[in-house]
Amino acid sequence: MESQENLITIHTIENVHQNGTSEPKVITKDPLRRRHGATVSFHNIQYMVTLKSRCCKKKSITKDVLVDLNGIMKPGLNAILGPTGSGKSSFLDVLAARKDPSGLSGEVLIDGAPQPSNYKCLSGYVVQDDIVMGTLTVRENLCFSAALRLSSSIKQKEKEARVNRLISELGLSRVADRKVGTQLIRGISGGERKRTSIGMEMIIDPAVLFLDEPTTGLDASTASSVLLLLKRMGNNGRTIIMSIHQPRYSIFQLFDNLTLLVSGKQVYHGPADDALDYFANIGYVCEEHNNPADFFLDVINGDSIAATMARLQTAE
Repeated sequence: MESQENLITIHTIENVHQNGTSEPKVITKDPLRRRHGATVSFHNIQYMVTLKSRCCKKKSITKDVLVDLNGIMKPGLNAILGPTGSGKSSFLDVLAARKDPSGLSGEVLIDGAPQPSNYKCLSGYVVQDDIVMGTLTVRENLCFSAALRLSSSIKQKEKEARVNRLISELGLSRVADRKVGTQLIRGISGGERKRTSIGMEMIIDPAVLFLDEPTTGLDASTASSVLLLLKRMGNNGRTIIMSIHQPRYSIFQLFDNLTLLVSGKQVYHGPADDALDYFANIGYVCEEHNNPADFFLDVINGDSIAATMARLQTAE
C-alpha cells in the first residue's frame, strides 16, 4: 500500500468562491423547506490544542487536530466521514462556530461573508446525545424551544402554528402529546426522540443544520428513516452538514457531498458519487458488493483488499 502521505491530497471538485451575501430569511408553509440554503465555504482551516506533557507537568505540547482544510458545502446533504479520532466532530464544531478561537486559524464564510457574531443563534446544531426534557411531551419540548429561540415580536398563535407544522412534517403527530420519557418514565422511541431533537433546532428555520453523528444509538431501520428526513430537507434547499462514523450502504447513497478525514487531514472532498472513481484513479478499486463507506475507511486504515493485493504483487 502507498504511504498515507501520498494518499492525503486535497481533492476539491469545485473551486471555493464567494457568492455574495445571503437573502433575508423566508418562512414558508413547509417548515422543512427553504427557498435558499446557505453556502458554507472553509479556507485554510487549522486547529491545534495544547496538552500537558505526561512526563513533565510544567511542559506542554501542541497537537494538530485539523490541518489545512479547504472546501465548500452547498444546500443538500453534506457528510463528514472518518475513523475515530479523525477530527470529524472538531471540524463540525469549527464550521458551526462552536470552537474556542484560540488555536484556530483560517476562515469560514457563509454565502461569501464572514460568520456573524450571532451565528450560533441563527444555525441549528443537533448534538449526538439528544438534549430533550423527558418529563415533557414532544409538543411541549418544541413549544419550549419556540419560546426561548423565536423573537418576542412573533405572535403566540404563529409560534403554535409553526410547532404544529413541524410535528406534522417530522412524522410526530401520533406521539405529539406523549412524554418523551426518562429512565423511570416510558416514552417515545429512539427515532422519535431524535426527530424531536431535530425539530427543536428547526423551530428557528435555520439556513444551516449541523448534526453530530445523528445515527449513533439507533438501529438500522430507524437510522435510515432519520437520514431520509435529512435528505428531504436537503432536497428542499436546506444545507445539512453532519458527521458520521461508518454508515451502511443505503445511508451512504443519500449523501450529496462527502468529506473524508484522517488525522485531521482531507483525503477527499467533493460529490459523493465521484468518490469511488477518485480512489480508483489513484489505485484503490472498491470490490464488488462492498459498501463504499467501509471501503474508504479500510483504505484510510491501510486494510483494503486492493492495497493488500498490490503489496503481494510487488513482493512477487
